Amino acid sequence: MNIEQMIEIYPQRPHLVILGAGASKDSMPNGDAEGRPLPVMNEFISTLGLTDYIGRIEGVPKTDNIEDVYSWLANQEQFAEERFVVENEIREYFSNITLPNTLTKYDLLVLSLRQKDCIATFNWDGLLVQAYQRMQKITSDLPQMVFLHGNVEVGYCPKCNTYGYWYAKCHKCGEQLQEVPLLYPVKNKNYQKDEFISEQWKILDDYISKAALITIYGYSAPKTDVEAINIIKKAFARLGTPRYFDIVEIIEHPKFDTKNISEAWLDLSEMARDHLKLRRSVFDSYMFKNPRRSLEFLHKNRIASSWWGESTIKFTPDDIEKDNTFALETKVMPLLENEYSGNYDVI
Repeated sequence: MNIEQMIEIYPQRPHLVILGAGASKDSMPNGDAEGRPLPVMNEFISTLGLTDYIGRIEGVPKTDNIEDVYSWLANQEQFAEERFVVENEIREYFSNITLPNTLTKYDLLVLSLRQKDCIATFNWDGLLVQAYQRMQKITSDLPQMVFLHGNVEVGYCPKCNTYGYWYAKCHKCGEQLQEVPLLYPVKNKNYQKDEFISEQWKILDDYISKAALITIYGYSAPKTDVEAINIIKKAFARLGTPRYFDIVEIIEHPKFDTKNISEAWLDLSEMARDHLKLRRSVFDSYMFKNPRRSLEFLHKNRIASSWWGESTIKFTPDDIEKDNTFALETKVMPLLENEYSGNYDVI
């Protein structure tokens, strides 16, 4: 594919967003609807009330990091029962996590993308799925969702290889969807062992290879996820041509030290000719500054022309503070009306 062809198809390519635990925590800084906190890995044990239980296990690593503790348990056959208890506590805790009735960053995230785009999450919580359900009341043109470590809100039909809401029936055969497994935090993860997890990674692989913009939100690419990182890097390199115009965008907290950017993301940036953007807030991201038009904006702003303008429709903290779904729908309605007629121009 030559440069002219790459420029022409650029707006039609996917925008891929990869979510880690930091995204859920950032979206719900005060906890879920009942005030339950959204823990990152080094907060899991205390948040789930497992400190005393784990502390009584002989030889267990003295750490607050659930990956270290669970990996150790997984390698100790005599503690199979204890591992089962930890797994049940994790599933039960995240099954009870619910979105507050107010609008959240997850609602805006889902609405900021279209069907050609994808949100891939490493998180077990069902917040993304719940936000998707709420935003379906505004439009059905919403992104694909991929669940890389399983999810408590998702069900799976192995016969038809379909998935949806855990309480639903398969839209092909009519059978009740089965609970999907959660990929627990062992250091050496096997993404091929389970059929559902394997299929999710195949979907991600396809999106990574095609995406023009990859936004990484609250996922630090820990060393324990080395297999996942290798899969992502291989898929990104498979396009077959230099990714002249592609961008890797990282959303981290305001106090994040740039020295801590994962080598994995620096490798992707190098393949994208060092087009790396670090954001201190999701509101500074391309998808929130140009909802439903992130690639159209980039195409107009830095590829096909040197337009210096800005989108007139943006997502801001006011959209959450006002907590008015009707006002949010009114804001994006000019975009949606244009989409109905096949017009995806930046407004």
